[in-house]
Amino acid sequence: MFFKVFIGLLIVGALASAGWYFRDDPDLRRFLNLRQSAPSLPVGGAAPSGPASAAPPPGLHKCRTGANVEYSNVPCPPGSVEQPIKGGAVTVMPGQAPAPASAPAEKPKPPLNQAMEKLAK
Repeated sequence: MFFKVFIGLLIVGALASAGWYFRDDPDLRRFLNLRQSAPSLPVGGAAPSGPASAAPPPGLHKCRTGANVEYSNVPCPPGSVEQPIKGGAVTVMPGQAPAPASAPAEKPKPPLNQAMEKLAK
């Protein structure tokens, strides 16, 4: 009797662990008809800035290619699927200026070549 209870608890624990590990898998969520839960408050209890139900800015596109998700202001490229954006806050940061171009540094010579040049002199 104890052995059956032990095996049963072991199986339940394994299934619970697998469910927790794959909790964000879109196929599993679709199979179980689960919806994405609301995000919890960050550490420290600070509330997110702005209303969470605000509509995304016009012209914003959510493109999914396999497991990668990209947000862009241009339509999705071929081979990707555009998905609806479901509320939330979007923060747009200005781009950084490219680093100034510098002259390519001279490639250092390997020690063997340096030794051969010194012996040749």
